[in-house]
Amino acid sequence: MALAERLYSYNVQLSADFYASLHMLEVALRNKVDEALINAHGTGWMHSTTVLVENYQHTCVAQAQATLQRDGKAVTHSQMVAELNFGFWSSVFGRSSNHLWGVLRPIFQTGSLKRAVIAQKLRDLRRLRNRIAHYEPILAQPIATLHADILTLTAWMSVDASAWITTHSTINYPATPIIITNPTSGAAIFDTALIGHLPN
Repeated sequence: MALAERLYSYNVQLSADFYASLHMLEVALRNKVDEALINAHGTGWMHSTTVLVENYQHTCVAQAQATLQRDGKAVTHSQMVAELNFGFWSSVFGRSSNHLWGVLRPIFQTGSLKRAVIAQKLRDLRRLRNRIAHYEPILAQPIATLHADILTLTAWMSVDASAWITTHSTINYPATPIIITNPTSGAAIFDTALIGHLPN
């Protein structure tokens, strides 16, 4: 099999494996965030300008509601939770939502932890998710680190969800990106030392 085809096939396999892992992370995140915000602010938290202070967040809520209505689905709280995207759930850890950190911090069962750390990891994973959703290559990404972040974040919220990811992960993630930058030319090149990871 030609190298280009092997790289393409490996990218597809990686993307599929990541998609399942990201799915489990997102489900755990949205359920834990929703539970925490309901406990602190009631079931109407999605429509509170005190809880959600970003225009982006209110736009996400309005779009989710419009999508449900367009599809003839009931606009219930649980349906809204499922419809809101990963970007929305990540945004509640952003700097402008710092007022929510005291409520959201306990959903992560770990020691010393800063909001900015969660926010950065979620931003990185959202970018990865977007690349996968748009069928873009991810071989130049630090995929081992990103997958470890998915496992870590998920485990902090739900050990069972993290175990599911580990059980269903089928890829041996290389420690360094498959595609690297040539330090002389700046061109993207294949790291031949990692050829063992590619399908034959």
